[in-house]
Amino acid sequence: MSSNRDSYASNTSSPISTIDAIMRRQPSMLDMEEEKRSFGSGLEILEPRPLVYWGGLEERMGSFGDADLGPPSSPETEDEQPQQMLALIQDEEPVYITRSQAYNLYTSHFLSTWNIRTYEFAAIIFTQAAYPNTLRPAAIRGTVRTLASICFTSMVGRWVDHNSNRLKTLISTISVNRVAVISASVLWFFIVEPTTGTIDSTYGSVYAGLPFPELLKGGIFALILMLGILEILSGQGNMLSMERDWVVTVAAPAGRPYDLTHLNAVTKRIDLICKLLAPILISVIISATNNKVGVLIVGGMSTCSWFLEVFCARIVWNKNPKLQAAKPFKRQVQQESQARRNLFIRVVEGFHQYAQDFKNYFSTRVWIPSLSLALLYFSALAYSSNFITFMINAGISLEVITIARALGSVVEISSTLVTPVGVRVLGNAINHGRFRGRDRTASRAALLQHETESDEEDRNEVEKWRAETGCERLGLWGLSWQFANLIPVVLVLWYMTPKSNPTPDANLSLLTPTPTFPLPLTTLLLFTFLSLSRLGLWIYDLTTQQLTQTLVPASHRSSFTGVEYSFYNLFELLQNIAAVVLARPEQFRWLAVLSLGAVGVGLGAYAGWVWWVRGHLVHWDRVAGCGEACGGKKRRVRDGEE
Repeated sequence: MSSNRDSYASNTSSPISTIDAIMRRQPSMLDMEEEKRSFGSGLEILEPRPLVYWGGLEERMGSFGDADLGPPSSPETEDEQPQQMLALIQDEEPVYITRSQAYNLYTSHFLSTWNIRTYEFAAIIFTQAAYPNTLRPAAIRGTVRTLASICFTSMVGRWVDHNSNRLKTLISTISVNRVAVISASVLWFFIVEPTTGTIDSTYGSVYAGLPFPELLKGGIFALILMLGILEILSGQGNMLSMERDWVVTVAAPAGRPYDLTHLNAVTKRIDLICKLLAPILISVIISATNNKVGVLIVGGMSTCSWFLEVFCARIVWNKNPKLQAAKPFKRQVQQESQARRNLFIRVVEGFHQYAQDFKNYFSTRVWIPSLSLALLYFSALAYSSNFITFMINAGISLEVITIARALGSVVEISSTLVTPVGVRVLGNAINHGRFRGRDRTASRAALLQHETESDEEDRNEVEKWRAETGCERLGLWGLSWQFANLIPVVLVLWYMTPKSNPTPDANLSLLTPTPTFPLPLTTLLLFTFLSLSRLGLWIYDLTTQQLTQTLVPASHRSSFTGVEYSFYNLFELLQNIAAVVLARPEQFRWLAVLSLGAVGVGLGAYAGWVWWVRGHLVHWDRVAGCGEACGGKKRRVRDGEE
């Protein structure tokens, strides 16, 4: 059998030239068979690679990024294209994140989180130093930040989703945050008093009935508030870009080193460590020096870490093709440019897009776990300002509260060690029950039983199912653990009766003991169970984060989290409103009951969701072997499944 075509490889002297000839002539399969018989094994490398000589080659190469291929059809690179094609053909190994990339990622995330946590706490001290005899500026600042988060976080998430370049997105959030903190530090320097409680005696001239320096001070504080809005939104944008985009993109398949569970645990551990240590460090610095030196330290740290954060992020991006690939996002074709639209249309479209974000949020299958997590922010049973204020009013010294808070932070950090192990152990239950609200098919059951015989893709899919199942089950355990440990906390708070006028140095003596609980035991029980409840909270937080990362479409992942953050701030605002209504110390017990109720509602909602996706909550057939006698459903026997 002969071909009518001239040989497309007869004049070649190397495999590279052969590939070049094949690429240019586009032969048919018949020609390939004839040339194979003529040239033997010289073309065998091309047999399983039909995309080399069919039209799909361009799409296949497109996934490696334009930067890897160079300018197409340029004379300088024309001879190098076959060599590049051979390298792409022979290299079929998937690209996973390496150890060096992971540590650069951790470094960038640590520096960002450290600066965010440092300024978050330092700004409270600076506000009190600027206005030492009133709580109004602190309340105004807190309200402005909370309202800004509620209104604009979903927009920030949408911006993260729609920006196709991941590196530019992350660098933008870092840069805006650093500029905001540095600028605010400059302004803080002019209005804070070196030592808390000092009064400036320069109020001489009067303008519009007010001391001019005080008016200027108010204007500077207003600028600080606006910079604070930029700071909190850019900080949240940084978290969204890192935790919901970068981490998900670079994570290895489930069960491998640096998989999503591992990366989530490490990034959360970094956040909790910074949350614990950053306030302590800045407090020590200010106590050892003065407020103005503290302002300089905060601004200096932000300036010095700026370059290193960007440098580490760029290293990871340069070495990871997955991060370099543009994010898929279908932009709507606009009839008019943004500049030509009138203001009213733009405002209406903005509200429509804002409503669309919430619609997308409630259209996902994980909105119930997410909203259950947001409900926990209503709880005042945490080491928050409301709880600490009540403890001080009850006569407990700040030193005791600080020690208890530090121990609680250690428990929180331990959740990042427990969660990966728990997800792996509880993920073994994937071989029974329902999955994502549907009964498993026989093919999935067979795959699960014979996974050792499956190929790489099937094994990765099995591990993905295991991780998802482990997160569902461990999240229920974590939330149940939190609820169970908060019950003794509420009981102790109910029996604690603070006196109306405790003295500052009364320490523990002003707590009224009950016949059942001696005073030291009461305090020990309170802080022990409160700290233990934090373990369940952060286990549930981590598992819910991973569920939203894997079950929310990539094109809506950050906007989903933006809406989620809005609910966080909304319920936190409701907690503060409830604290204002129940302001007297003896009324805190009712706020504690409401907090426990919020956790209970979240637990009930999440348990219902788990029952829907899993088909059961408790393995009754494993409880003393009672099976249906205990009210449980008998498991159905399916093909290849028990």
